[in-house]
This record gives sequence, C-alpha cells and structure tokens, in this order.
Amino acid sequence: MNKTAVANLLVRLNAFAPFRFLNRAKLPVLMYHRFSEGEEFGKTSRKTFEIHLRYLTRHYKIISLSEAAARLKAKETLPKRSAVITIDDGYHDFYDIAFPVLKTFDVPAAIYLVTDFVGGNCWIWTDKARYILTKTQRGRITFEIGERAFDVPLGGPESRLAAAGAINSELKKLSDEEKDAYLAGLAQAMDVTVPETPPQQFSALTWGQAREMAEAGVEIGSHTAAHPILTNVGSERLKNELQLSKAALEQELGRSLIHFCYPNGNVSARERNAVESAGYASAVTTEIRLCENGSDRFLIPRIDAEPEIHRLVQSTSGFDHLK
Repeated sequence: MNKTAVANLLVRLNAFAPFRFLNRAKLPVLMYHRFSEGEEFGKTSRKTFEIHLRYLTRHYKIISLSEAAARLKAKETLPKRSAVITIDDGYHDFYDIAFPVLKTFDVPAAIYLVTDFVGGNCWIWTDKARYILTKTQRGRITFEIGERAFDVPLGGPESRLAAAGAINSELKKLSDEEKDAYLAGLAQAMDVTVPETPPQQFSALTWGQAREMAEAGVEIGSHTAAHPILTNVGSERLKNELQLSKAALEQELGRSLIHFCYPNGNVSARERNAVESAGYASAVTTEIRLCENGSDRFLIPRIDAEPEIHRLVQSTSGFDHLK
C-alpha cells in the first residue's frame, strides 16, 4: 500500500481527530491560488473546492480574516476550532468558480489582488514563463539563468508547467530588471511572442467583479501593485508598491480596512515594518504552519491548500508540524 492510500485510509478512520483536538486553539489559515472547472495541473477544481469546504465546515467554524486579525491585534484568544480561507493574486477563475462555491457554503474568505493586474496594466510575471513554455513549438528547452542550466524535454502540459516552475524558482532570486531580461531571452529562444496583456487563461478578475464580491462579504486585500518580490526591491519601490495598491483598493472599493499578502511570502523585518507603517490591518506569509495566539498579525502563517483531501486534513490538523 502506497503512502497516499495509507493517508486516505487514516482519513476514513478519522485518525487525525486527536491532532485537531490538540490544536483546537490554533488557527489554520488556508492559502489557494488558481481554480478550474475540471482537474487541471496546479489548480483547484470546483469539485475539489466543494470537498474542501464540506470538510472544513464540518470540523471548523470559518471566520473572517478581519476577525482573526482584530483578535491578534488586541492580543485576544483566537476562537477555537476555527479556520480562515485566503486566495492570492486575483485571477478571473476565482470569480468564475470559487466565489459561487463560497456563496453556496455561506462562508467568508479573503482574496489578495495585484492591483495593476486587475487594472489590466501587467501580467503576474510568473505566468510569462508558463505562457512561453506552453506555447512554444519546440520539444526541448535549453536555457541558462546565471549558473543554472536547463536542458529538459518538453512533453505534455504538466512537464511544460513543471519546467516553467523550475525557471520561476531561479528568477525569484533576481532583481526585476534581471528577471525581465531573462524572460525576454527565454521568449526569443523558444520562438514565442509574449503579448502586452495576459490572454484569457492568465487574466484577472475585474474591478466590477471585485466590488460585487466585496458587497457579498469577500474581503479584498492587497498583493502589491505589480507583484514584485519585495525583498528584491529598493525602499522607494517597496513604499510605492504598498501605497499605490492600498490607494487603488480604497478608491475602487470604498473601504479602508485593507489586509496584505507578501508576494511569494518573501519578507524580512524591513517589509514587515513597511506594511504596518503603510496602514494595513494585517499581512500573511507563506510560512507553512498554524496561526497561534500571540502570532504577529503582520506575519500570519498559512497552510497550503493542496488538492488531495488527505493532505488538507493532515495539514490543517497540525499533524505536519507535530511530525
């Protein structure tokens, strides 16, 4: 019996219940990104999201991010057996797929928007490598980023997206200027022209949709203006990314309580303090663990909501951390 089969058996036997009980005072903050109608690599399908929410609403009370942040700010105890749902970036598939499911289950959620992306002024830059490698007619990628050489065959969609993921991992270490230069070089090497604005598969939701969701109770936060990795930018760019995105959200939504999400989770004391100084209500990271009483509301950890239900059950129970 393989590991997945064993894990699924443990879920059916309710073997993670003791870990949920031991960690009942801790708060799982779930992190999602992309959604799809059917099963697609790297996305959460509608059916999977429904399965997740069915499990979560059975074992937890889903609370708003604002409630969790307010309790952390006031140094109050987090509500037991509760959870928070967050979504990064602001792709159109959240509005199309996840938002109707959230309404069906009548649970709150928070989505972090890249405001220039929603405004139609930029790509989420990591999508450019995905676009290039899924559009190229070449059957192999041979490319170098600094001292890292890539020489791998390109088969079906999964292999191409995996190669793009490996390239993005290297690009995340670089400045914006270096990153953009390498992406231009990759497009040229793969004989692909990257359009100025993202095509439908990589497009954002609209401000009108954001306003509709905000009226329905979805909290709309900031994921910066253009999604740079903040630890790679200078102080002036950092300040602009925080202020411009917050101002855009306040203007478009007419709300002043804005939460923040660090792109790629990269944060040091400089970025954390800048977010607080910019007047945000909280900030989430990609540190994979449960949120606890006394956690810094500007360094809230999260749980990656992997599609497999046994992984969701296991990670939200706190078993992974105890292990």
